[in-house]
Parts: sequence; structure tokens; C-alpha cells
Amino acid sequence: MSTVLLILRRCALRHWRLAFRQQLALTLILALGSSVYLAVRLASNAALSGFETFTDGVTRQPDWTVQALTGSLHESDLRSMRETLGPRPVSLLSVVEETVTPASDKGNGEIGSRATWRLLGVDFIALLNLRGQAPAGLGDSNMQSIHAGVYVSPKLGAKAGEELRLIVDDRVITLQVAGVVPEVPGVPSLPAHLLLMDLPEAQSVLQRGDRLDRVEVLSQDSTLFPNLREETGALLKAHWQVRGGSDRRQLAGTMTQAFRLNLTILSLLALLVGGYLIFQALDGVVLRRRNEIGILKSLGVTDRAIQIAFLLEAALLGLCGGALGVLLGWLGAQAAVGGVTKTMNALYGATSEQQASLSVSEALLALSISILASLIAAWWPARMAACTPPAHMLGNHAMPFEGGSLWRTEWIGWAMLLAALLLAQLPVLRFENGTRLPLAGYSAALLWLVGAGLAASTILRFVARRKALSAVWRIALSHLRRPTVRHRFAVAALASAVAMTTGMAVMVASFDHTMRGWIDRTMKADIYVSSAGAQSASSTHAITQKKVAELGKEPGVAELAFVQAKTLLWQGGEVLVLGTNPVFAHKHDLYAWVQAPQHQEWWKTDESITPAIISESWSERFSTHVGDVIDLAGHQVRVVAMNAEYGNERGSLTLPSEVFRSWFETDEAWRVALMLKSGVDAESVRSRIEAKQPGLSVFTNTHLRREALRIFRQTFSVTHALEVIGVIVAVVGLGLALTSLLLERRAVLATLHSLGMSRREIARSAALEGLGVACAGAFTGIAAGLWLGWLLVYRINKQCFGWTLQFHAVWWHLAVLGAAVVVTGMLVAAMVGRWAALLPAEHTEE
Repeated sequence: MSTVLLILRRCALRHWRLAFRQQLALTLILALGSSVYLAVRLASNAALSGFETFTDGVTRQPDWTVQALTGSLHESDLRSMRETLGPRPVSLLSVVEETVTPASDKGNGEIGSRATWRLLGVDFIALLNLRGQAPAGLGDSNMQSIHAGVYVSPKLGAKAGEELRLIVDDRVITLQVAGVVPEVPGVPSLPAHLLLMDLPEAQSVLQRGDRLDRVEVLSQDSTLFPNLREETGALLKAHWQVRGGSDRRQLAGTMTQAFRLNLTILSLLALLVGGYLIFQALDGVVLRRRNEIGILKSLGVTDRAIQIAFLLEAALLGLCGGALGVLLGWLGAQAAVGGVTKTMNALYGATSEQQASLSVSEALLALSISILASLIAAWWPARMAACTPPAHMLGNHAMPFEGGSLWRTEWIGWAMLLAALLLAQLPVLRFENGTRLPLAGYSAALLWLVGAGLAASTILRFVARRKALSAVWRIALSHLRRPTVRHRFAVAALASAVAMTTGMAVMVASFDHTMRGWIDRTMKADIYVSSAGAQSASSTHAITQKKVAELGKEPGVAELAFVQAKTLLWQGGEVLVLGTNPVFAHKHDLYAWVQAPQHQEWWKTDESITPAIISESWSERFSTHVGDVIDLAGHQVRVVAMNAEYGNERGSLTLPSEVFRSWFETDEAWRVALMLKSGVDAESVRSRIEAKQPGLSVFTNTHLRREALRIFRQTFSVTHALEVIGVIVAVVGLGLALTSLLLERRAVLATLHSLGMSRREIARSAALEGLGVACAGAFTGIAAGLWLGWLLVYRINKQCFGWTLQFHAVWWHLAVLGAAVVVTGMLVAAMVGRWAALLPAEHTEE
């Protein structure tokens, strides 16, 4: 071990000082790979944390949460629960809940740009009896003002006595701040977005009457009741919908799992491309020190000591790169969290997190990734340094390093491609709560990328078959006819990066193309109206029938229809149940059928079973098919058709509006669509409605279409950065590979120069060699990327989100990508060739 440390101190660290710029570049390469992964992970975790916090209650974690099977609970249900539980010492906390939006926050005109808060009404008397369970500051001293308004967190920045103007449903109301709840260590504190009111006042403000949204149940096992929690849950489940208190947070994570998993996989694929670059850089390190290695071996240093010394040096490089990657990743997460938060707001639920925090475990993970990647990349160069005889290391005429037979076996790459084709046919892994994991699809993508890279050397040799027209061409092509492992890794890095970029470009183009067609089919109304507080997918805002009637009387309105919506828990996951006017939808042909109903008037049936339409996401998530009869909240439902719906990956079920009203005991609207008379200006009607109704958001058809496309394009914004990083890293890898190759050939270059070949011709030969590698990588990458795009569109996307997209490739985009890679690769190769042409036969690091 002392020999290893001596080599590190006297040799490795000396080279670090002499070649500071190269070591810094290598450290940056390692930092790049770990920082991309960490940034995406921290940004998605931050947004998810805010999402989960938004679902938390006001107490410590309840044991059970009770809701009605459909509709709302009533205060009479509370008495029934108490009678059902008998003398058991169980605390019941009644809750009404509504999302609200500050009226002062006008946003920027985009959906989701306004803040979303929660207004929670709880029974303060019951809450105060939960010692140590409720927020501090609601003690006896506050009882005289307990009905005066809302209690807020100090993080909100409001003071007692101030007024808050809030949008609730379709109204703007004013509430007074009754007090600021202080934060006490060890006691639950109010989140910044939570407004707390006493139950009767909240019911009055929200116009709920005696209705409740849920009842939180707290029970504690004791010697008298050793199985109290289980008994409580079993008794309540006989009459109501009951779920564990922790299920709310688990459900939040489940809803966004596919989105976060896709980001993680993409960052790991980017890290794979970076792994090629790390190998090439460390291979260059071994090459530059080959004479030194030969001397050490001649002096009796064992092969094992040399290999361990190189691996330890690589681990040290990984540690430095990982530490820098942690910093860069944290900074990148701060920039990315805003975009990820907006996407989660629009597609999943409210989250206001705008800052990503870094935990010790996340930092250690990033360090581990960097060190592991460095060790894996260094293993082969270190092994070759240890195994090569000293005679091959010393002297100016050492044989070029071509790699072992394993790296030159192209059939391995083709075997990986075949394995990817077979894996792509396997079904998705399904879990009880409806979560799906396309493990086979992701494995197929990984094998396809690696296999395409290894098989790309076949194309490399095909490029080299062309007839050479000059000595410069003959020299360049001679190196490609028998490519070394460095050639293979350079073309593999390029092919993998271009394939990843092409695949993502195809998926985004397919999504954009499909979305445009779906929007054209389903968004035919002239104006769409929602509550001004509906800023996220978790919004519970509604529009009363009184407001709906007023909208129908607006001058210029010819027809009106509205959609109702409620969220239910079904088979361990949340689903969306919609109520629509089927006559209006049929008249204007608003459904985008995946499987059309047998009868056009599907809502008319002689059966006692309720007809319904499911979305494609529902079918994929729960394996439900047209013709199936399912039990939903105590009702028998027959699936009569399936439609495409790209705004909700959880799945939706559409009922006729009359059935919806009877199930959920409400006539409130979720969204309202207005058809205008011929010749009426939609913008004028929109302005007039917004002026009359400050509690409503009004969008013209054009604006809503633009917003829908913006939200879905925003979903893929992170992928564009990963694409650019992958291509840049691969092109830099080409430069490193050529640098190593030309360093190894410096004696040959000197011989060519002495035989009369000019330095310009030597530089041209290196540029043409790089051009051949770039062409092979670009061609293979685009061809492999097209299949990868197919995999993402028809397998992974379908299995994750349940959406069927239309395959669409923007061919001019792919042509530009290929040309950019080839031209950039040739320019990098020309710069390296120019440098190598000036290189003396004996070269030392600077």
C-alpha cells in the first residue's frame, strides 16, 4: 500500500500540477454528469415536497380519513360515526376544505400563475382537545375571538386585523385575520399556504350548510383497547370511504411518479453519454504517462500496485468532480424547480415550492455517482496500464492501443439491439394502487442506446470503404478500416447522444402533433369560463348555477354547456369523475374516440346499469375495457366507449349530467363553454364577462389553445437541456479520442512529416478521420433514435401515462441535427489535427 501511496504522491499529483488544465477539464466532465442527475432530482423532489405538504392536514398524521362514498358528508354522519364506534376513545375532527386564491394576485395571464392557498374549516373545540396534536396559539386566551376570521401562519406575512380578499368558487370575499399562529418546536405548525377557520364560520363562508368534506380520525392503542386503530377502521369502512391517514401523502407521490421517473431516466441516460467521455479522458491520462508506467514496472513495481494507484487516482478525481457536481447540481436545481413546479401545478396539484433544498443523503448520492462513474471508466485503462509489458510502454515506436477482442466484437452490439426489440414487447409492471412501471421499456431503451453505439463501428468501416483519392484520404481511411477501441468509443458516444436527442425530438414532435389534433377536435366553443381560483389540477373551485344562468343570458351567447367534476378514490388511487351534457357533446362532435360507442346516443339505455365513458388513461391504468361492468362508489357502471384525453394521466370517467347530479348531490359547474352567435367578437364578450364577474377567469378559444400547448411543451422543457448536454459531451468526446489517438501516433506523424507530408496535410488527415467518425455516429444515432422515438411514443409513454400518440418526426429538424453533429465534429477534429501537426515526437504535459 505504501508503494501505491508513493505513486500517487510523487507521480499522479505531480501530473495534476503539470497538467492543471487537463485535470480541471476532467473534473468538470465528472461534475457535469453528476450535476445533471442531481439538479433534475432536487427540482422534482422540491416540487413534490410542496405538493405533499399541500395535502397535509392541520393535526399530526390522523389514523384514518373518512369521506362519503359519493357527494358530501353531513353533520348527521358525525353522530352516526360516534354511535358506530360506541365507547371507544376515538377523536373525530370534522373538516371542510376549499382551495382559494388571493384576489390581489393577478398572475401573468397564464394558467397556474396565481397562488393557490387552502382554506380549512375545523371544529376548534375538538381541535383544542387534541393536546399536542393541534397548532400552538389556539389556546384558551384566543377563545373569545375564535369566530372572528382566519388564523394564518407567520410565513404568510399577514398581521392580526388585516383583511384578506380571496377568490372562492366564483365569488370574491373578504376575511379578517383573527391571529397569527406562532411556530413552537415539537408542535404542528401551519403551512404558509393554509388558512384556518372555525367550522361553523367556514361552512357559512363557503356556503356549505351542514355539509362536511371529511372527518379525520385519531385513535391510540392502549391496554384497554389494544387493537383500537384496526377496530376503528373496520367499523367505519362498513358505511363510508375510509383510507389511512398516510395515504394522502402516498397518493401525492403516486400521482407524479411517472413524471418524476421520466426525468430521472433522462438524466441517467445523459450520464451514460458522459460515461463515454470519462473513459476517453482517463484513457488519455494513461496514454500520456505510458513511459512513466514502463519505468515504474522496470523498477519492480507490481501490476496490481499500478492498477490500484490509477483506480485511487480516478476515485480522487471522482470525489473532486462529485463535490463540484453537488454545487452545480444545487444551482441547476434552483433554476429548474420553477419550471417543474409549474408543470406539477398544471397537471397534478398545487405546489408553491420555488427553491430546492439539498440534504446530506442527496449530496452523498451525487458524490457516489461521480466516484462510481470514474472508477468504472478508469477500470479498463488502468487494467491495460497494468497488463501491458514495459517494452510496449517505452520507446517511440510503441504499438497503438487497439483494445481487447471484446471491444472489437460487433455482434455484442447487434445482440443488445435484438434484446431491446424483445424487451419492448413485454408488458408494464402494475401495482395495486394503479401505479405502472415500464421497467422493460426503460431497459430496452438502455440496451438500444448501448447496442447502437457498439454496432456503429460497422458503419465506421463502411465509411472507410470508399476509394481514396489522395494520400491524405488514404491515411485517414486506413485508421477507420481497423478502428481501435478509441474510435469505437468515440462513435458510440456520438451515436448514443444523437439517438437520445433524436428519440426525444420524435416524442416531443409526436406529442405536439397529437395535442394539436386533439385540441382541434375537442375545443370548439368560442369562450371557456372557470373560477379565477382554478390555478391547479387540485383546485376545488366551482361555479354556481346562478352564475351559469347569468352567463347564458349574456348578449351574443347562442349556446351554453358545462362540465362537472369530482375526485374519487378507486382501487387505491384517485380518479376524476366528470358529468357532461351528452346531447351538446354529440351535437358538436366533441369526443375524440379511441373506441366509439355502438350507439350514437350512448346515454340512452334500457338497462338499470349506468352507462359511462372512460378515458384511455383509465383503461391503461386499471385494465378496464369497453363492455366491462365496474363498481364505482356503490354504483354499477357499464363502460360503453373510450375517448382520448390528454389533460389527466390519472384517468377520468364521464357520466351523463343527470346521473352525476344524483350521485354527488350538486349542480355546481367545473367548467363552462359558451358558443357565440355568428359574427359576435369573442374578445369583446370575454372582456365584458370579466368586468362583471371578477371571480371568474374567461378565456377565448385561441388563448386556451395556446395555454394548453404551452403547458404540455413546458413538461418537456427539461428534456431539451439534456439533449443539448448529451450532444456537446459527445462532440467533446470525439476531440478527446482524437487527441489520444494522435498522441499515440506522434512518432508516426513525425515520420510522415520527414517523408514530405506537410503539417497542413497531416491536419487535414486528422480532420477527415474525425469526419468519418462523426458521419458514422450521426447516421447511426439518427437511425437508432427513430426506433427509440417509436419506443417512447408507443411503449413507454403509453405505459406511463396511458396516452396513444401519433408518431411524427420533423425531418428537417433531424437533418439539421445530423449536419450540425458532422460539421461540429469535423471542426473539432480539424483543431485537434492542427495541434497534432505541430506536436514534436517527444511530448510532455504542459
